Amino acid sequence: MNVYIGGRMGAALKEVTCKFVVPKRIRREARKPGSIGWPKGGPRPERPTSASQEVTSP
Repeated sequence: MNVYIGGRMGAALKEVTCKFVVPKRIRREARKPGSIGWPKGGPRPERPTSASQEVTSP
């Protein structure tokens, strides 16, 4: 979802997020480790094995 909220409204929304949402999630994760699923990137594309081992020198 791509949404842009700028100006004073965007700043107010950012303040609410930083003050309430983030610390609450961090405290919950401290009480129960592993209870929150953190966003991660997708699977990495595989590199060819020959490219990672090939070293050239001048």
